[in-house]
Amino acid sequence: MQEFLSKLGRSASNAASRAGNKAEEIKEVSKLKSRISSARSDIGIAKKDIGDYCYKLFKEGKLEDPEIIELCEQIRDSYEEIENMEKMIEETREEYQERANAIGDETL
Repeated sequence: MQEFLSKLGRSASNAASRAGNKAEEIKEVSKLKSRISSARSDIGIAKKDIGDYCYKLFKEGKLEDPEIIELCEQIRDSYEEIENMEKMIEETREEYQERANAIGDETL
């Protein structure tokens, strides 16, 4: 019986040790994953900054790389499209405001 209890105690101790080891592993892996995520974020910021700088050079006519120029032209076209849609929004609002004013005038 004594031997059984001893084995049981060792098994419980080993299980607790394995659980503690696993918890430490999870903690360390989580720390590393957090650092990886932070590094990826830093990369994303740097890439955005590079893009902003390249677009600035494009607008100044200082780029020679045809692939970058093509990408900058796509960006420029998107900016123009956004500007046109913002104008359309303003025109739509004005049109509906005029309609609302006309309806209000009819009820007076």
